[in-house]
Amino acid sequence: MPAAVTDEPQILVQFGEKVSRISGNEDAGVLQLGVPWLAGKKEEIVALPKGRPGKSGNLITLENDTHLVGAATIDVSTRMEEPVHQIYREVLEACASRGMHLHRAWNYVPRINEVDHGLERYRQFNIGRWLAFEESFGRDLRSFMPAASAVGSEGNQFAVMFVAGKTQPQYLENPSQVPAYHYPADYGPRPPSFARAVLVKCARETVGYLSGTASIEGHRNVGEGDWHLQFRTTMHNIQIMFERMGVAQALKPKSRSSQSKLVMRDFKVYLRHPEALPLVQEWLAEETGLTGDDVMFLKADICRAELDLEMEAVVSRRIG
Repeated sequence: MPAAVTDEPQILVQFGEKVSRISGNEDAGVLQLGVPWLAGKKEEIVALPKGRPGKSGNLITLENDTHLVGAATIDVSTRMEEPVHQIYREVLEACASRGMHLHRAWNYVPRINEVDHGLERYRQFNIGRWLAFEESFGRDLRSFMPAASAVGSEGNQFAVMFVAGKTQPQYLENPSQVPAYHYPADYGPRPPSFARAVLVKCARETVGYLSGTASIEGHRNVGEGDWHLQFRTTMHNIQIMFERMGVAQALKPKSRSSQSKLVMRDFKVYLRHPEALPLVQEWLAEETGLTGDDVMFLKADICRAELDLEMEAVVSRRIG
């Protein structure tokens, strides 16, 4: 998520809360997320130059002439398909009414791996999300899917945070992975609705959104029960995507030469087991130099019950 310290209207995102909920006033919305915090930053400030706050239906929004950011929560204590469908319909309608493209979505799904009414809740989520894209884009829906992540959360409130903009992004896939929207039916009645990454070229910089990335080759899990193998496979997938995004230097320790054009590298690491934290911190620091404010570690179940680790990133670099 874009982050800045500003006196202008903003959306404050707070992790480590008991449940997900939205609050705030006319100048500042607050999205509290029921995702336990482990290390690194504990909150983010999302702001836009000359941003105008708003509220419509379940959404709180912040927009200017070129960008729209927003958040929503909804109760999903029973089946998830219809509530998620409703939220995504509102998100996509908000984008369409402003002539904007959905760039990135962060999804926080209560009891993501639990089987409810005969179907895993993540798969219920995928049905609701897919239906909203199908309604908005018809048969061309795969051409408009944003970067995204979906991890578990506490409580009964589904939460989503999103970024959209006037610029149509470049959608990127990993050649070593099957596109998520082409997964076989083994993974549910509807496949996940996201691209592996998107690039957004602005006037002075290019912003890259890396989707939640895990230990998957083709469409199959790698390294069940082996944290180090999952980490290595995940990092390999990230390296492939960063090379395609033109930000391979973001995986190198900071130096004047390798980081000269980087404006931001903001990572999140989701861990199913908190006891893995010191190991993953060490492996990540050794390989990339990522420490402190560059990376946030959170405890969350991953969208596949066999996996224990997921990573995502927002990276921007100057043009020219």
